[in-house]
Amino acid sequence: MRRDPVLLAVVAATALLTGWFLVNLGGDGVTTRLFWCVQPVADVALWTFARQAAAGPDRNPDARRYWRLASWIAPMFLAGDISQAVVTRLEPAGVTRTPNLFQTSCILLGTLWLIGTMLRHPAGLRGMQAWYRFWLDAAAVMVAATVLGWLVVPHTDPSAVAVAVLLLFAGFAGFAAAKLILSGNPPMSMACAVVMVSGGGLQVLSGLVDLGRHGSLALQVVAAGLFTVGPRVHQVTAGRPAPVRRRRYSILPYTTLIAMFALLPLVLRHGAGTDAWVVLCGLFLSTTLVVVRQVVALAENSSLLDELARQEDRTRSLIEHSTDITSIVDSAGLITYITPATERVLARSQEDVVGTPVTEYIHPDDLPPILAGLRHLITTPNAALTYQARYSHADGSWRWFDVISRNLSHLPSVGGVVSNARDVTQARILQDRLRHQATHDDLTGLANRALLDARLAEAAGTASVLLVDLNHFKLINDTHGHHVGDAVLVGVAERLLAVLPPGGTAARIGGDEFAVVLPDLDAAAARTVGDRFLALLQEPVVAYQQRLVVRASIGIAEGPAADRETLLRRADLAMYGAKRDARVAS
Repeated sequence: MRRDPVLLAVVAATALLTGWFLVNLGGDGVTTRLFWCVQPVADVALWTFARQAAAGPDRNPDARRYWRLASWIAPMFLAGDISQAVVTRLEPAGVTRTPNLFQTSCILLGTLWLIGTMLRHPAGLRGMQAWYRFWLDAAAVMVAATVLGWLVVPHTDPSAVAVAVLLLFAGFAGFAAAKLILSGNPPMSMACAVVMVSGGGLQVLSGLVDLGRHGSLALQVVAAGLFTVGPRVHQVTAGRPAPVRRRRYSILPYTTLIAMFALLPLVLRHGAGTDAWVVLCGLFLSTTLVVVRQVVALAENSSLLDELARQEDRTRSLIEHSTDITSIVDSAGLITYITPATERVLARSQEDVVGTPVTEYIHPDDLPPILAGLRHLITTPNAALTYQARYSHADGSWRWFDVISRNLSHLPSVGGVVSNARDVTQARILQDRLRHQATHDDLTGLANRALLDARLAEAAGTASVLLVDLNHFKLINDTHGHHVGDAVLVGVAERLLAVLPPGGTAARIGGDEFAVVLPDLDAAAARTVGDRFLALLQEPVVAYQQRLVVRASIGIAEGPAADRETLLRRADLAMYGAKRDARVAS
């Protein structure tokens, strides 16, 4: 604002005129005529600044509408001030400063228009109860302003009625301005509010306090200058709206009641005259308004307490009957709160769980992958973590949980990490079963061709592959039936697993064909595995109480695991070569 040339020019002009009126340059006639000539100029400036504020950078459409409507007080003031300037010019002595009836009417009309604009502005009040409090507070201020105006202004002076009415309107306007600034939708910046309220207050003060002819004119010039530059200040500071200060209670009606009680001893010292009766009536009205407001507040509090009780009952019912476990863990990793669902899901009571480390219940195999994330979660406010892990049941079993956690330690009402855990054991079992079925043979439980290729792709460096084909297996099916043949395949798979070294993978890739992947083993080591398998086949396979001798041919190939197609083709050729040798030998 200090760098705005328009504001600087207005401030400089106001200061110059104030000094002129204080020293009374040119005499009373010149000073008074100058005063009433300056007022229309201030009105034009007020109109210009208000219209600029309405079209300014403020992104709040309600604020722009407020300034557009408020700008119309300027033409009303202008009409009255021009009439007074004409009357003063025609006055023979040229020294009158008493407003004429038309000028007073214009000022009152403009004040009413401004008050109406302020009251029509959306104040962000929600609900009928808030509006009831608003109007009760407004009425309390109006009563206090009326009583104060009656006591301060002389009742015999005809112009005192107009001053009293102005006091009444000023009190109401001040209250409305304060409500606008304290609302959630202020139409003006805080700097603008301070400037304009100060200007209105000084204008009222000039009518109440006798500062002499020149002092009153100087004070009115300062007041007019402040009120005029208010819209310009808002335009300059539109990016910094007035801060919202919310209270759980309002002291305004009680303040007016205290003011009435404070005035009572002052007026009673002269006896029970008219002033005393005015104060007593004001005290009665203020008390009535405060009582009504208190009843409204009590009714609202009762409704809020009932709603709070309903919400607490609803929340308690949801927590007590929910199958999800909600817990809070402090910065030390200790459980400080857990919902009753832990008793239904994990058969652990709340008393036993609270105060224990959360990691105590996580499966040892699931803890290492999530431990770093848990540490970061506990030490970082607002951090979040989602994971799946097994938690111990009281019966010794393990249950899978999906856990969503967020660190809310920065919230005093929480003070820890909040976690919501849902039991997904059945879903995890089904998921594991489907995954196993997709990668394993249903009959033997060995890996299928897809998993065999995946293991070869995962292997680094060289690998050996054994391809196993059962000799004359079709004869077993034709002679004893497929159910016996299936039992034989299961028995063969068991013996193949028995000789499988660590890191190896055994798979069934066809009806009676098997394969073994041995990463990082050469052909000689693979031959040892094959010989051990053939040795186990020397023992007949028991299938449905029948002892059947099973023979197999094995092909072995060694090579880069990355070239799995070539490796499998070479093992296949070696296996068919072993079959030919077996037929020749027989």
